[in-house]
Amino acid sequence: MKIDQDPLPRLGQALTCALIAQMISVMLAAVFAARVPGGYRVRSWVFLAALLWSLAGTVLLLVRTAGGAGRSAGDGVRLSRIALWLVSSWLWPILVRWRRPGSEG
Repeated sequence: MKIDQDPLPRLGQALTCALIAQMISVMLAAVFAARVPGGYRVRSWVFLAALLWSLAGTVLLLVRTAGGAGRSAGDGVRLSRIALWLVSSWLWPILVRWRRPGSEG
């Protein structure tokens, strides 16, 4: 595979923001699961469900934004971008269903 065809170098900063946001999501899932009433088994299932939810959101949004990664290459890794990835990884069904005006699909 040529370097021109490999999407990973183009993702650079977006991937970094997504990974940092996912690490924060793991901690948020643990805090959320700890607050759920019930035994260890219930809390572990809640943690697993929350973790898979945010992981699915991060992966789906990263795949969806992979085509436009070149546009925002100069934005860098900022706290605001990490916060945007964090919120987006939890609210991903809204973002996946939402389409911009004029987009086909």
